[in-house]
Amino acid sequence: MKKKYDLTEGSILKNLFIVALPILLTTISQMIYNLTDLFWIGRVDLIGMNETDAVAAVGTASYVTWLAFGFLLIAKIGTSVKISHSVGEKKDHNISVYATNGLFLELTFGILTSILILVFRKQFLSLFPIENQQVVQYALMYLPIIGGFLFFQFLNNGFSAINEGLGQTKINLIILSIGFVLNIILDPLLILVFRMGIQGAAIATVTSQFITLLVFYWEYRRKNPDIKIFHVKNLNGEAIRNILKIGIPTGFHSILFTSISIYIGIMVYAYGEEVIAAQRIGTQVEQLTWMIGSGFQSAITVFVGQNIGAKKYSRIKKGILYLSAILIPYSALVAAFLLFAPGMLMRIFIDEPATVNYGIDYLRIISLAQIFMMIEAIGAGLFNGLGRSYVPSTTGIVGNILRIPIAIWLSKTLLQDGIWWSLNVSDIFKGMILLTASIIIYIRIDKIEIRNNLEVVAG
Repeated sequence: MKKKYDLTEGSILKNLFIVALPILLTTISQMIYNLTDLFWIGRVDLIGMNETDAVAAVGTASYVTWLAFGFLLIAKIGTSVKISHSVGEKKDHNISVYATNGLFLELTFGILTSILILVFRKQFLSLFPIENQQVVQYALMYLPIIGGFLFFQFLNNGFSAINEGLGQTKINLIILSIGFVLNIILDPLLILVFRMGIQGAAIATVTSQFITLLVFYWEYRRKNPDIKIFHVKNLNGEAIRNILKIGIPTGFHSILFTSISIYIGIMVYAYGEEVIAAQRIGTQVEQLTWMIGSGFQSAITVFVGQNIGAKKYSRIKKGILYLSAILIPYSALVAAFLLFAPGMLMRIFIDEPATVNYGIDYLRIISLAQIFMMIEAIGAGLFNGLGRSYVPSTTGIVGNILRIPIAIWLSKTLLQDGIWWSLNVSDIFKGMILLTASIIIYIRIDKIEIRNNLEVVAG
């Protein structure tokens, strides 16, 4: 098999960046993709819609897609890790089997999620104490389109997971960039020129995802003829169990995180649409840290996965050290940017003074957590690659649950700022726990037995 990239040989830093750079650029493209949506939605006042209500509506509806992302991650993480293990062990047949079953799981989860969103969209929105019916109306215009076709995104991530496990991250960058560019072109056309408002934003996103899926399918058939992902005989219960064993902790962590975020979002609604919109924009600005961290987390997972399969422990230690020396200082720079220039960042997306002021408070407070968010991403990549996804997942679950009582306590005196401070405390806790756990693994990795679950899957 010629189309996989071997991370177990050669320069560690060069190999890491060959895999990480496309993931990083893909992540930056995704960040631009999200910010572009937000930028044009924030301009709907030009066609007679209320910009603050529109941003609040899309922010509320986005909780549904965030919740669905947990189910997407179950198959994505498990597939990527098991394929990377198989590459390291040089078991080519297993690659085909795990690719097939990973895509099968993504399709199954995607269709079920789309159906649930379409059927229960009103019930979901009723969870939020939305007094402004305009926000509800806008959300109901946006949610059926985004949610009903969410299975496109699931399948795109299925193909992306296979390529990541193979080290083919450059292909992901090229294909996903096509969708990002298309979305950037369609957003202003559909939102403003054709006066479709937030429905236009949803249609632009879904169209871009569908075109991306077609390109993924075509390119995959062309580049990987030896990987038989469309053979029914490769459907295998043992492979599905292995994928789920690794993916479920991460997926459950994501689902719980979003559920807690929904609860926090319900608390935020008590302070008005301006605060809701400010948090929505502030969360997107924070992508400077967490999306970059997430991108490198994927690269670390693949790097560690291949090298653990090849039992090259010293390469894992060096790779983690090299990336930490780059990513942690980067997160410190982002923290300084959020602390000292929050107003400039907020005014890129919205001009409404009250929303801008609330956003400035949010960014300044949350700036303190940026370094710890990056440490969490590095630690999660390490443990996911080792097949021990339960470590970062358990840490994340405990840390995220802490947000609720802390937010309730602090908001009694600090109002919405107390909620932002609860996010800080949670992120610092998770970062410190994973830093400690990573140091322990880093020191003992040569001496402990790594159980990889690399049994050959019958085909």
